[in-house]
Amino acid sequence: KVLRSGGIIITPTDTVYGILGDATKAEVIKKIFELKQRPQEKALPIFVKSIAAARKYAYISDVKAKFLEKIWPGGVTVVFQHKEKFPKILTGGLNTIGIRIPTNDFLQKLLGYIDFPLAQTSANVSSLPPAKNMDEAKRYFGKSKIKPDLIIDGGELQSKQSTVTDFTGQEPIILRSGITTKKELDKM
Repeated sequence: KVLRSGGIIITPTDTVYGILGDATKAEVIKKIFELKQRPQEKALPIFVKSIAAARKYAYISDVKAKFLEKIWPGGVTVVFQHKEKFPKILTGGLNTIGIRIPTNDFLQKLLGYIDFPLAQTSANVSSLPPAKNMDEAKRYFGKSKIKPDLIIDGGELQSKQSTVTDFTGQEPIILRSGITTKKELDKM
C-alpha cells in the first residue's frame, strides 16, 4: 500500500538494508535522492521479479538471459541499456540501468504484489556505510527533512553490497566487487 501510493520504504535486502520506491514515478525517485542526500547524476538500480520483467525494461539478448539464469536471483546487479521506460532522474540521464532480482523472500513476495519495478539503493546517507540494522537506518534518517514512510525490521545483516557488472557489451565487466566474487562469476 505504501509503495503503490508513492511512498518509500527501508527494508532488508539480500545484501544490506535498502531504500525502495516505485521506479516509474519521478517524484518517488526525487524523495529517495533527497533522503539519501545522493547527487542526482548518479543513477539508481532497480529490483524486478523475473528475467521476463527485466527484459521489459532493458535490451537483454537470449544469450545474456541464459547468463542471468545462472546468477539471478542473487547479489549481482547487472547493467544493461534500457528501453527508456523510466524517468530520467532514475537513470541519471544515462542510456543504461542496473537491474537485480533479489533472493530475499520478503522482496520476492513484495515484487509479486506490485506491477512496477522498485528503485533501490543502500540505506545510508551518501558516502557513509550502508545500514546493517534498523537502528542504523533510523540514526541515518531520524533528523532528515524527508522521512521513509515505512521501515521494516529484518534484524542484523552481515552482508556486503551487491556486485555490479556491466553487460552492455559482449562480455560482462565487474564494476564493483561485492557479495558475489569474480571467482564465483567465472564459474558460472
